[in-house]
Amino acid sequence: MKVSFLWLKEFVNFTETPAEIAALLLRQGFEVAGVTPVGGPVSGVVVATVESAQKHPNADKLKLCEVFDGVGRHSVVCGAPNVEAGKKYPFARLGARLPDGLVIEKRPLRGIESHGMLCSARELGLGADHSGLYTLPADAPVGQDITETLALNDVILEIEVTPNRPDVLSHWGVAREVCAGLGKVLLTPEMTLPTTEKRTGLARVDEPVLCNRYIARVLEGLTVGPAPLWMRLRLERCGIRSINNLVDVTNYVLLEYGHPLHVFDRARLSGGEVSVRMGRPGEKLECLDGVTRDVNGILVIADRQIPVAAAGVMGGQPTAVVDGTQSVLLESARFLPAQVRRSRGRLNISTESSYRFERGTDVEMADRASRRAVGLILSMAGGRLAGEEDVFGSQPKTAPIDVPLEKLQKLLGLPVTRGEVRKSLESLEFLCEEKESLLLVTPPVHRSDVRELADVVEEVARRIGYDRIPGRVRAASSGGAPPSPVRSLALRGRERLIGLGFWEAAQSGLVPRALWDRLAGPGAENPAELSNPLSLTGECLNPSLLVNLLVCLSGNVRRGNRNIRLFESARVFHRGTDGVQEADHLAWAATGQDRADHWRFHSRPLEVWDARGWAKSILKEWRLTGITFDAGRLPFLHPTESQTILLGDQSLGFYGRLHPRQAEAWEISPDTFVGEFNLSLAATGKLLEIKHAALSRQPAFVRDFSLVFRRTCPGRRSCFGFTGRAKGWRAWNSSMCSPARNCRRGRGVWRSA
Repeated sequence: MKVSFLWLKEFVNFTETPAEIAALLLRQGFEVAGVTPVGGPVSGVVVATVESAQKHPNADKLKLCEVFDGVGRHSVVCGAPNVEAGKKYPFARLGARLPDGLVIEKRPLRGIESHGMLCSARELGLGADHSGLYTLPADAPVGQDITETLALNDVILEIEVTPNRPDVLSHWGVAREVCAGLGKVLLTPEMTLPTTEKRTGLARVDEPVLCNRYIARVLEGLTVGPAPLWMRLRLERCGIRSINNLVDVTNYVLLEYGHPLHVFDRARLSGGEVSVRMGRPGEKLECLDGVTRDVNGILVIADRQIPVAAAGVMGGQPTAVVDGTQSVLLESARFLPAQVRRSRGRLNISTESSYRFERGTDVEMADRASRRAVGLILSMAGGRLAGEEDVFGSQPKTAPIDVPLEKLQKLLGLPVTRGEVRKSLESLEFLCEEKESLLLVTPPVHRSDVRELADVVEEVARRIGYDRIPGRVRAASSGGAPPSPVRSLALRGRERLIGLGFWEAAQSGLVPRALWDRLAGPGAENPAELSNPLSLTGECLNPSLLVNLLVCLSGNVRRGNRNIRLFESARVFHRGTDGVQEADHLAWAATGQDRADHWRFHSRPLEVWDARGWAKSILKEWRLTGITFDAGRLPFLHPTESQTILLGDQSLGFYGRLHPRQAEAWEISPDTFVGEFNLSLAATGKLLEIKHAALSRQPAFVRDFSLVFRRTCPGRRSCFGFTGRAKGWRAWNSSMCSPARNCRRGRGVWRSA
């Protein structure tokens, strides 16, 4: 989340630098990913009006401008295409210094001296745009320093907020943490609204469980126009595009208080009222992004006829605020986070509003944010507050938590006093009540993540400082359950493959459908597809570990690696009669040479016998019995250099050379070998029993025999069994001529020495 440093100072009165605030937030448990100045250091640049802009007498693309900076008039030569008389631009006086170190001096341009320079966004350090001058609003005070006008001294903090802390997704929430760390008082903007009648019929909630609060306020007599410059700058620097003053106010309050709002053009609402209900069959909604989506079965905001918004996600185009809008209905609600997550997934869209709603919003903040927005709208667009309705259902209650001091100290690993605990928690707006040896701690309504003692301990640790907790070496635990059979097989297989020179890969369990079809070929099983994939590169649950391994192998080959051995142990998914079935697998893929080149020997390409050796080595490590090998019949393997491994009559796995067509499709070497085992099936197999044999109690003895033969066999020619030449005799080779059987041409003579 992006946080404006100057905006933050409106809620907390502090003198610390941005770097010191970033360090404070880090101690509070929030990582600050970046501290970025908005603009570069400038001096001597002010707001100026171009009173006239005439064509340069000596150049077609230059203009001779008369510029008034509040003090005097200056003749400036400008080549920007968007310079016009009557508009205001940043003007660098003579002697001004720009962020890139340039000092403005008087210089002639095509025979006419230029006394200063009109600036673009890039020249002020506000971005890379150099296509034209930076146009200032008409109400910018002439002569005002541009640093003050554009808040160039601001700094943007990029804070990483964990999913369990939606209360910090706003400047108000971050300021609350800064106050706790500095011991300051949180400042609240004044929100005094004119009194108005309480009306009924503006809003109806048909799903009170999914929406336990809905506040509708009607404003009339409004004038739609651009928002003030200061608001537009803050929105743009926090990543939100400015639209108009009414919409900008809702986005501004979203960033300020963290509670999403929405404005409907009331004249375009059928009946001028809304209801919160479920979408009906056939109903569609044209969203603000121009896409029409089916809203059947999700929570919607509707008028008397059609849905006008997807609750908590995005509004609809038919009721959007336009230039002629004069009356609006301002919505502020609290939706069930699970329902917003479901809607966001169904619609395949994510917004700033859904990001906050699906993590949980504060039910009390709904009214505070609405009142703040009404005040801003009335001050910027005129008009009046014509009525309001607050449909309030059940309010979530926060139960107190028993905190024994002794147990807190044990979990914290640090001796703390009762006073330190109370001070730490009360600075975070927790209510603490002493009860005998306990502290009854009640979290504030915006801290829905604090539910048990461990959560309270974490809050105390954040406040007192993690650096106070001493580090100590703990003895290794001898307890714990032994690994499951599947886990044991995976660990032993992993150790064996690492010993064989393989590297372990850890990849996602998702694969693209196109890659699975490439590997499995036509007629293969349909993988389990996600109903709402996060990307087009992972729409299916992994039916085989080989797909991602081959992707990784191919990527390494393209980057110049030739000798690659990878393996992975993970879960795969198959469609079965009872739905999607899961199983643990171990797979490997290798290509390249059998060993690294060495001056003493030469390497060779991998062969199928290497793959067979790896497979048998793993099976030997597992000590499985009843293993048989059969001819491989998988379409992505070589038909004569692959085998299927059977455990009884079930397929345990396979190994072999990748089919040449597959190697070409994956752009890898044809000398690529793969294998995969079903660990879940292997865990059901019978293991070879290891028997212990005692050592012999008798001493060992050695008998020496000498065998003497004739020089030649009595046959017609020399016997091939006689090899070697001794003095007058030949030694007998038992593999070719045996004393127990006839030789080819005669009978060998055998006698003991």
